[in-house]
Amino acid sequence: MEQKTNKQIVAGFYRDIIRDQKSDLLDEYVHDEYIQHSPMLRDGKSGLREALNYLKAMPKPAEPGPSPIVRMIAEEDMVMVHLDIIFMGKQRAVIDIFRLKDGKVSEHWDVQQDVPDVMPHGNGMF
Repeated sequence: MEQKTNKQIVAGFYRDIIRDQKSDLLDEYVHDEYIQHSPMLRDGKSGLREALNYLKAMPKPAEPGPSPIVRMIAEEDMVMVHLDIIFMGKQRAVIDIFRLKDGKVSEHWDVQQDVPDVMPHGNGMF
């Protein structure tokens, strides 16, 4: 069996855990010593499970849109993901950074901001 790259693991994490909300696959993707650097979430798989339960309770879009992943960059054990998402009716630019250990997501950082309707200097965020 071919070993997956870190980018493939993170892409699978987004597909299976975030998009499809398969919390039964957390053990496959998330390290037992998972550290969450977002102040909104708790450490560990239990913190991710709480976040997934919150997402599951939210209304789903009538039409699933394209993948929100704009780009992924990997270097050694780190993967950075640039996302264009709609959350609670607002377009958001998101950067997620993951550290992987033993082929699983072991640490996460993120930064987000609203995308303005008009960019005064003409440069888009994506």
